[in-house]
Amino acid sequence: MTQSRGFIHHCEQEALHLSGAIQPHGVLLITDVDGTVSHVSANAETLLRDVEPQVALGKPLPAFLDGIVKTLPNLGPGERHAGQCETPRQEFDVVVTQHHGRGLIYELYPVDAHAAPMVAVSPPTAVPESADELASQCQALMDSLLAVSGFDRVLYYRFMPEGDGEVIAEARREGVTGSYRGLRFPASDIPYIARQLYLKNPWRTIPDATAAPVPIYATQADATPDLSYVDLRSASPVHLEYMANMGIEGAVSLPIIQGGELDALISCHAAMPKQLTLSQLESIRTLSEGFNLRLRDFKARRRQQVIDGLQRYFDHAKSVLMRHGELESAWDELSEWLMDTFSVDGVILQMGEEYYQQGVGLTPHVMAMVATQAAKESSNVWVSECLQRDCPGMPLSEVAGVALISDLPFDSHHTVNLYLCRVEHIYNVTWGGNPDKPVDYREGGSMVSPRRSFEAWVEQRLGHSRPWTKSTRLHLLKLRALLQQAKTIPWRQNEA
Repeated sequence: MTQSRGFIHHCEQEALHLSGAIQPHGVLLITDVDGTVSHVSANAETLLRDVEPQVALGKPLPAFLDGIVKTLPNLGPGERHAGQCETPRQEFDVVVTQHHGRGLIYELYPVDAHAAPMVAVSPPTAVPESADELASQCQALMDSLLAVSGFDRVLYYRFMPEGDGEVIAEARREGVTGSYRGLRFPASDIPYIARQLYLKNPWRTIPDATAAPVPIYATQADATPDLSYVDLRSASPVHLEYMANMGIEGAVSLPIIQGGELDALISCHAAMPKQLTLSQLESIRTLSEGFNLRLRDFKARRRQQVIDGLQRYFDHAKSVLMRHGELESAWDELSEWLMDTFSVDGVILQMGEEYYQQGVGLTPHVMAMVATQAAKESSNVWVSECLQRDCPGMPLSEVAGVALISDLPFDSHHTVNLYLCRVEHIYNVTWGGNPDKPVDYREGGSMVSPRRSFEAWVEQRLGHSRPWTKSTRLHLLKLRALLQQAKTIPWRQNEA
């Protein structure tokens, strides 16, 4: 795939948190440290028309919010306080967050008195014991969310190490045609800047993608508020066009966060506008968070199992070396262990000017290029599944992917490098539409726009090895630590 770097650059430069506008299904108020209104959305006059006195810049918060203000705890960055308040004609859900130490942000959502409560109680489920059981629980979550949310389609979108995403589970309402399951989407579909915002919020809602955004007025002309923690934040025009191309007008997304990183998104889609109340959002979040915790425990258990296995395997390798007395006679057995443990096609141990190899390998010149690239990235553990892409100037080689452990102490003058090699693995990737973005020349510009088709588009991927798993780096770091601790390993016989 030849992804447009210009498109990715544009997406990453879009200051989503500084949009200066909100979606029209709620009202935004921001107060300064003195409790004075410093920002107000333009629709406050309409949605709060029966409030006395009227909300105005430079004035205190209206009295109908007194109940919320009196119960507010001290909020830290990103902390939320939810409550309810009423005017003579309307009930509101209210969410309060800190405005980066400069005051408070109030999001007010009119509540439909006829909105039915959502019962989304998930029965206790044990931590899955296997990948198949995990997949089964993931699909069950999609089915449950579809049933309780009223959306047309629910997807589980898992991020891959390079930033691309893949739909691994899906549930659809009866009559909804087409499936995204098994399709991959390029990293630019959800750029890094958007993923960072998902880390800061329990959900992202766009109830009506066709609705015009509402500007935010401020006491100072240049005082654009930071809306990083505000769900009312207006949506990117690029994302709204993306939704239109998918036939979506209402959406809710829930992040799955593992180890402080965005591991996946749960996306709920509706062909028509659809808004959930705060209590309904909390209900579906309860379901997703239950799965999130089980996923965390599953991954922790699997990591520990692998680390324990590496420890046992390494103890075995160490005993092999001790039994043989030096590396050369132990190499056949040791290299077979490395190839089997890391599922590679070749392994090279470089000790100063000496090389031990089993299976496919690299020339000394290419090894030096790989080590230099790793050093540029200040990494003692470096992984690539496409050397042609990740190592500039790389000559053609049957080895397409490498995992490197470098700079292990050997003696006072030399270090040891361990290269794990994988050959090229030609395979097909099924994308949701052509991942290369089309150029849009409307209005005389040359903006790269979202795809207009999401039909399966097959790319034959060349020049890549079999992909390394997300846990590969962890395993290599553990192996490196074990090698560093093994001071008694006789790498070579002592010379007289």
